[in-house]
Amino acid sequence: MEEVIREIVEAERRSEERIEEAKVRAKEIVAKAREEAKLIEKEIIEDAERKAEEIIKKAREEGESEARKILEEGEKELEELKVMATKNFESAISAGIELIRGI
Repeated sequence: MEEVIREIVEAERRSEERIEEAKVRAKEIVAKAREEAKLIEKEIIEDAERKAEEIIKKAREEGESEARKILEEGEKELEELKVMATKNFESAISAGIELIRGI
């Protein structure tokens, strides 16, 4: 009977040791999972920042390209207006001279 009680006590002790080992392992697993989650979070944030920078750079380049096109078109229109103004001025001078000669 005494031997059976010792075996039961020993079995309980081993069981408690295993439970404590399992708790330690569980804590280690949770800590490792948290570390991995932080690494994954960091990678996701870095990837998102990289993509955002690429999008911003592309948008800036497109904006600058459009601005150059608009500027070029504006300069072309300005030249056309200068030519028309010069022609109109010349026509006005010619008309003025004809009026003066006609007087």
